Amino acid sequence: MKTVDSDPVKILYVAGLGRSGSTILANSLGQIDGFFSAGELNFIWKHNVLENRLCGCGLPFHECPVWTEVMREAFGGMDGVDARRMMRLQEAGVRTRHIPLMLTARGNRALKKRLDEFLDNTGRLYAGIRSATGSRVIVDSSKEPAYGYAVGMAGGMDLRVLHLIRDPRAAAYSWQKKKPQPDTEGREFMHRHSPAKSAALWDSWNAASEALWRKDNYLRLRYEDFVANPRESFERILKLLGEEHANLPLASKYEVKLGVSHTVSGNPNRFDTGPVELRPDHEWRHRMNYRDKTLVTALTLPLLGHYGYPIQPKR
Repeated sequence: MKTVDSDPVKILYVAGLGRSGSTILANSLGQIDGFFSAGELNFIWKHNVLENRLCGCGLPFHECPVWTEVMREAFGGMDGVDARRMMRLQEAGVRTRHIPLMLTARGNRALKKRLDEFLDNTGRLYAGIRSATGSRVIVDSSKEPAYGYAVGMAGGMDLRVLHLIRDPRAAAYSWQKKKPQPDTEGREFMHRHSPAKSAALWDSWNAASEALWRKDNYLRLRYEDFVANPRESFERILKLLGEEHANLPLASKYEVKLGVSHTVSGNPNRFDTGPVELRPDHEWRHRMNYRDKTLVTALTLPLLGHYGYPIQPKR
């Protein structure tokens, strides 16, 4: 059911590095009545509007009735916005290199002027999602700090930030794995990162997330704590959103039951449906190359203790 709402669009933005459990967390939240898990909206212009990759429901983006209605509400249709121009604007002002500008009042003013068109269309996109889906909360698992901050700069946004963190060695191990890429032609597997690059991104994206948001509408959550106590984690997230009375998306203590999602881009797990057990993944502790593990530990050492991770993890 559509709603007409003049209130700001409430967005839960999941920030942090990829391979940190954001897909299962976001899709679990999407099972809550009034919540819509949108996937990684930072890629919507390239992956979906232009390349017509699969929606989480399994249909090509241009054939999905939900996204067809979103684009109609927001822009009058799929052709109502110049996706290539949106990508160029995003590259010109919404990248990690622009974060220093975001941290100063003068830089903010300069970026807002540069990104006026991008921010206007971004606001229209999120408003279109709310209108087409009737959702109270849009969950955006884009993770990029700079993109999330730009979303908050758009008019009519009520941005709440969930900073999701995973042990950097677990993330690095996952980035080395070959993960199938089922929603695009010409690429069999998802992008992979070396341990050194993964560690550098873990440092920069997590530090940036804290610098941009830690004082306002911000919650930090470790993935390890989420799977150890899903109920408490969901309750903390709902409190951040002012949605304390919403029903938790738990079928049992450690299980969620996923319905069909309408996520754009992201981990192939976004296509999963049915019962999913939330459990720790410790494979990296005994399978990760010792040299790689030592390298990632050394490169992320300044933040390991800050986030409560041991230098020598248990095997």
